[in-house]
Amino acid sequence: MGRRPGPGAVFADRELAGAFAGLLLAALLAGFLVYLVQYLQNVQGLDALRSGLAILPFGVALLLTTQGLTRFLSTVDLRIRAMGGLVVVRAGVAWLTLLDGDSTYAAGVLPQIVLIGTGVGVAIAIVPFNTVILATAPAEHAGITAGVLQTALTIGGSVGLALLLIPFARADQGAEDTISSVFVRASPVTVAAILVPLVLRFGPGAAKGRAPAA
Repeated sequence: MGRRPGPGAVFADRELAGAFAGLLLAALLAGFLVYLVQYLQNVQGLDALRSGLAILPFGVALLLTTQGLTRFLSTVDLRIRAMGGLVVVRAGVAWLTLLDGDSTYAAGVLPQIVLIGTGVGVAIAIVPFNTVILATAPAEHAGITAGVLQTALTIGGSVGLALLLIPFARADQGAEDTISSVFVRASPVTVAAILVPLVLRFGPGAAKGRAPAA
């Protein structure tokens, strides 16, 4: 059967490693809606149905952007789309750091989640990274690359949910006092999701770090 490549083989190319890093860091943010729903229920006083409807604009913005705007961006390099989308997500996350007990849904939540949904849609946030990863990987590493890709998505979402819980679940403060800290903690994650792939692709030693073509 010959020797099989291990998971580490997919990181031999810096661009591929950068895409994985961006994907993992972006996936860390997946849990933010969980905490936003808790805020809407415990602070804004919405019931389960109304809080679900309150975050629906995130999905609508993502869907409309994916179906509409991305057609006009089809000629734009996937890497640029991924980075640009994450910049928009970063802006939405930074805006949510202002959230507190006095915020209203119309001004403190709705514009921000629409902005984040739009950023996710522009990047199609995970899809460009998926495409870059699977297209960049050598053919002999396709199977292991797909496996590591799904693992990164699963681990990123789970770890992100746990990390964002730490500031949110402080026993001495309510959700109105801790919700902003969730997004304060998420902000450097979004910055890292943008910078790490860029540094690995264009930073010092990038040319040497790329695997030779198969």
